[in-house]
Amino acid sequence: MAKGRERFEKRKREQDRQRKARDKEQKRLERKEARDSDEEEAGPSEDELLEKVGLLNQRRAAGEIDEQEFELQRAELYEQLGLASPE
Repeated sequence: MAKGRERFEKRKREQDRQRKARDKEQKRLERKEARDSDEEEAGPSEDELLEKVGLLNQRRAAGEIDEQEFELQRAELYEQLGLASPE
């Protein structure tokens, strides 16, 4: 009878270990999904914003936009980057 009880306890420990591992993996996935959604909501990345600044400079140089529109858009992009607009 002792062997039967030992097997039962061993099986129970193994089931508990597996359940705990599944719970841990689920929490890990939830944190990853939350982090990914936060990054998506954060807006454009710094590289994207710098690329927009470069395109804006090219548009001004090509004469596609006037100086006033250029200054306005550049100030908005610099604000999104967290920089003070260069004067």
